[in-house]
Amino acid sequence: MTPLPWDLIEEGFHKSLEYSFKLMDFPPFDGKWFAMFDNYIYGDQNAVRFYLGTLPFAPSDEESLRAGIQEFVKKYDWALTLPSEWMRGLDRYLLRLGALNSEPLGRTPKELWAYILRVSAVGVEYFRPNIAISVTQSVLYRSLLGFIKIFTSESALSIFDRITAYCETKTSLVNRELKRLAELARTEKNPAGKTLADLMRDTRSDALVASGALDGYPSFRKAFSVFLEDHGHREVEFDPYIPTWTEAPWVVLDNVKLILSVPARDDNIQVKRNASEAESELFAILPEDLHLFFREIIRLVRLYTELDDVEHYQTTRLYLPIRRGLKALGAILAEQGVVGDPMDVFFARKVTLEASVNGTGSWQDLAEEIRANRDAYRLNRARSPEWILGEETNAASPGDENELHGLAGSPGIAEGLVFIIESSDDFASFPRGAVLVARTTNPAWTPLFYAASALVTESGGPLSHGAVTAREMKIPAVMSVRGVMNVLKNGDRVRVDGGKGVVYVTQ
Repeated sequence: MTPLPWDLIEEGFHKSLEYSFKLMDFPPFDGKWFAMFDNYIYGDQNAVRFYLGTLPFAPSDEESLRAGIQEFVKKYDWALTLPSEWMRGLDRYLLRLGALNSEPLGRTPKELWAYILRVSAVGVEYFRPNIAISVTQSVLYRSLLGFIKIFTSESALSIFDRITAYCETKTSLVNRELKRLAELARTEKNPAGKTLADLMRDTRSDALVASGALDGYPSFRKAFSVFLEDHGHREVEFDPYIPTWTEAPWVVLDNVKLILSVPARDDNIQVKRNASEAESELFAILPEDLHLFFREIIRLVRLYTELDDVEHYQTTRLYLPIRRGLKALGAILAEQGVVGDPMDVFFARKVTLEASVNGTGSWQDLAEEIRANRDAYRLNRARSPEWILGEETNAASPGDENELHGLAGSPGIAEGLVFIIESSDDFASFPRGAVLVARTTNPAWTPLFYAASALVTESGGPLSHGAVTAREMKIPAVMSVRGVMNVLKNGDRVRVDGGKGVVYVTQ
């Protein structure tokens, strides 16, 4: 990430951590859960293990489950009301963002910085309960799997995977709309009789946008404009320094191309059917008096999965006003000779920028800091980060030299050729049937999953976007494979076992 957005995000994250831990009756945490080193974000694994390493309720048999249900329900009673309270906060947040997006911008650095801080403050207030949502999702997932194992150890993971694969997320909704755009591209023809799908296969997406060729397909053009109006805040990468779909609409067209490259299908119906069948299998072996408890746990698992996805979707609405304010501030700094490119303002640190804007710091010091941070960012972006901060080795996880070990993300086995995705610039080149390998994935990358045979990531876990989406789309996924971006290269043949969490290098 670039420094300035992280400074703003980190403040909101740790305020959310404090608020959420108090809500969940966790001990206070005074350190940094996340911190940036060399432009990469590291998490404190000691803190993760301390707070989340053990479940609050982990019965070993039916008797202890029955005995502890009331205490478990009492301990997490706030989880029943948090979703509706969060929705009320969402209404307020969206109204305030709407006002900020339409507010005329000031003309001085001080006025623009004040605007940016107001945007940040709105985001901090909205984000306060969001850590509680993520933590609760994790607790519910692990609890449900443990409860199922009490009654069927052999098929527990299969039942669990199928039940949790179905969820109506915001990402699923966006994907369905992308599919509709793809269908329009398949069928609509321009006056010369050429379908947009044929034109897209022969033309780079950025050239299509720049040339105005989409105007020859009015139905698609209208639907595309509505799509960007609704979802244009969607981030391509977590860092708001990278343009969103609004400013990089060709990325959406690359996603449509990916969908066009595979046969049309509706995975959602089959995934929903599989989930229903898995629930029937589970309830057939459960004592009848536990049905209500299990139905409620399953409901909450799905609800918190939806919430975790939609809170991310709504959080990134901040990117539009943040980019709007920082680009305007950067333009003034460029006029003053502080930066060469208005976007270089993203390489400032919050403390230094604020001091310069308020007259207590030196513009020259800010300029030097920005140049140094920009140069460091470019070097750091081109390298793989240390897996553990301070460790020089970045080797793959232990195992046979032809085995890479990670975490099981989505069950199944698939074999194919590796294709590494570094950024959205690689989308258009992704070959159908390849194994998608990336440092991490983003909800805006989901159409890649339609063309991929499997997913392997260097970071993340079973509840990360990549794993959840892979289960929904029924492709194997292995997460958190140490150093995989260095070990594998394009064209390597691998077999991905998502159930075991192992990647076998076969060629």
